[in-house]
Amino acid sequence: MTSIAEARALSEPQPAGGFDEPPRAGAETVVDKVRTVVETIARHGPLGLSALAREAGMSKTTVHRLSGELLAWGVIERIEGRFVLGRRMAELGQLVTPRESLREVGHPFAVELFAQFRLPVTVSVRQGLDVRCVAKISGTVDEATGWMGVGTRAPLHCTAAGKAILAFSPPELFRAVVARPMRGVTPFSTVAPTKLALQLRDVRRAGYSVVRREVHVGASSIGVPVIDRHGTVVGAFAMPLPARPEQAVELQRSIKQQAARLAAQLP
Repeated sequence: MTSIAEARALSEPQPAGGFDEPPRAGAETVVDKVRTVVETIARHGPLGLSALAREAGMSKTTVHRLSGELLAWGVIERIEGRFVLGRRMAELGQLVTPRESLREVGHPFAVELFAQFRLPVTVSVRQGLDVRCVAKISGTVDEATGWMGVGTRAPLHCTAAGKAILAFSPPELFRAVVARPMRGVTPFSTVAPTKLALQLRDVRRAGYSVVRREVHVGASSIGVPVIDRHGTVVGAFAMPLPARPEQAVELQRSIKQQAARLAAQLP
């Protein structure tokens, strides 16, 4: 279960003591040095070894030693010779017991959407470079939507919820997504950085994403970000698009309204 605070931490620069704090000069302890390396990658990555050492203000020998241990741990990863944050960072965050979860807060709004349209509704959050479903309201399991169950993860770049989150997240997240080869789920999945950038531009203009055949051939979905009062994306609603155009327009309006209502309930 993902807390609202954790979702914010994954989506925005942190205050003093977080990823946006400049590395402290003259770090003495091993923990200080590890912290400096990780935060430098978070702020400036992807970075090669020389660039990482320069930005962190540490010797290449020290960075090489520390990065080897961090790679083995999975806290950082190396893509085409450059360091980026690893998925283990997000996985560790999921182990924290939350006081208040997006699943709990978003549940009644998802129920209202399901009652109105009788279509499956998912609430998802970002986990690393994936989107993870934390809640789902569905009457029956069908071929197009049955794959997305609670706990299911899928790439940000080819899912409706993922693109909704990615479009309104800091640009560093987009750079991290395109820094590695983007895998496709179907032959129609977006895997080209330029195409993805154009899609995200359209998402920002419309306020929602539409994905067709990218996760399941023959299925189309809409995703709407949940953006709190601080301007931080904490998750997203997603639903399959109705076949009738007039109902699709009504769904676009309603899902955006419910996302705004949910956001208003967040601290």
